[in-house]
Amino acid sequence: MKQNVAAIYCRLSKEDLDKDLGKTVSESIKNQKTMLETYALEQGWQIYDCYIDEDYSGSDRNRPEFNRLITDSLLGHFNIVLCKKQARFARDIEYVEKYIHGLFAEKQIRFVALLDNIDTGEAARSSRKTSQINSLVDEWYLSDLSDNIISSLNAKRKNAEFIGSWAPYGYRKSPENKNALVIDPPAAEIVREIFSLYEKGKGVSTIAQTLNRRRIPNPLTYKQHQGEKINPNPDMRTDKSHLWTPGTISAILHNQVYIGSLVQGKFKKASFKSKKLLRIPKSDWIVIPNCHDPVIDERMWNSVQRQLQAKSRVSTKKKSCHTLAGKVFCGECGSKMVSSGGISGKRKVTYLCCSRHNLFREDCPGCRIESGKLEDILLERINALNQKFFDEEYLLPHLTGSLPNLQSKEEALKEKLQGISNSIHGLKRKQEVVYLDKLNEYITADQFLSIKKKLNREQELLQTQYELLEKELLSLEEEGSTMQDPRELLSKYRNITILSYDLVNQLVDSIYVSKRNKGEPQEIVINWSF
Repeated sequence: MKQNVAAIYCRLSKEDLDKDLGKTVSESIKNQKTMLETYALEQGWQIYDCYIDEDYSGSDRNRPEFNRLITDSLLGHFNIVLCKKQARFARDIEYVEKYIHGLFAEKQIRFVALLDNIDTGEAARSSRKTSQINSLVDEWYLSDLSDNIISSLNAKRKNAEFIGSWAPYGYRKSPENKNALVIDPPAAEIVREIFSLYEKGKGVSTIAQTLNRRRIPNPLTYKQHQGEKINPNPDMRTDKSHLWTPGTISAILHNQVYIGSLVQGKFKKASFKSKKLLRIPKSDWIVIPNCHDPVIDERMWNSVQRQLQAKSRVSTKKKSCHTLAGKVFCGECGSKMVSSGGISGKRKVTYLCCSRHNLFREDCPGCRIESGKLEDILLERINALNQKFFDEEYLLPHLTGSLPNLQSKEEALKEKLQGISNSIHGLKRKQEVVYLDKLNEYITADQFLSIKKKLNREQELLQTQYELLEKELLSLEEEGSTMQDPRELLSKYRNITILSYDLVNQLVDSIYVSKRNKGEPQEIVINWSF
């Protein structure tokens, strides 16, 4: 790697604009970049690349360009990181220690914060103290900023101001005052219908089915149709995101907003460094009555709440974990199957039915099976599998995906790692030979530098491959330490007569039940967890 190759890092966020009112031009990305490029050229440094994060906080740990810079530093592309201020790089003292005084020190990368007079390449001890003091001040600033925002939001909540990003279904934000709610007539009518149907004895699942059959947009879809930019978390988005669900109906029936009350402050962040939300005890919620026009009158609200409480008491008494809970899926659409009561002949039975078909029959042809029948089939297959697993002739060819297969993968990775290690040692020996050739004047200085550069590049690529394979091997070893031999696992459950939740959870990964066709056996696929 050439000496004095610099990576320039620039960052700007809204917090910086608020902090430096009147100086927004000097803090702009354009001026940061120009200032740093000019300084680098004055120092005679080669600029490797500019890494720019805009609209990201200094405490954000998912900045794309910051992460790219860290990756490139590991690959040895530069030996200087140049920023306008240390706070551009990180406000979090943990990150300052981890990268500036940790990773960069190990990789012999010099960190320069121009306006803070921080330069870890010169008077490093003094610079480190300055850097730590600056990062501590930045962290105090973030902490104070977080406390001020929380205090401001709580003051608004107690002043009966709505501070949510989107109004609850049935309401919209007032055009005159974004912190006030006004009734949204079309959606409010659906809310009234939901309360009315429940008061008449309809269950939450039945109400959801009714709305889906009528193709009434659910709250998320309705808000999007109204032009509101609501994008659900990609991790939470499913193929049922557009449907009404029992959970959505239940949330509406429990929400005091529909009798004119504002209920806010249900969650808080774990800390200003974390995005994790913690639930606040109900006794500490901020509840302000009579803040806006109600959608539901007091009589209907009280009637529905009595019914909800009565059902809650019944379900609490009956609450138990179903033997196959969370394991059974529809073979037609992949949705979870849920238990439902039914009649077979003159006896009451429990069926497992496709949850998607229950919500909207046109989305899935649906399938169902008696819970007891599926348990009998599973029990029979476990015992049959037990016999086969203790038959050595059957066992050996059917262990794919288990310990032997894992061990063979580990051995193959170890062989690759050894091969790469040998290649790296070979390149180092070549470098020694080339150096001796230069000393003996068998090759010129230019030829030596050209060959050395090529060998270094090959070595860097091999080293990167080695590190990736090493991580993969570590992952396999961790997987192997938690994996049980199928024989050992099944030996605990020989000659089973009754299924239990724990047993099913140990042995079964998933079960797929397909729709039964006349004259044909119902297809049931069991995926084992070993």
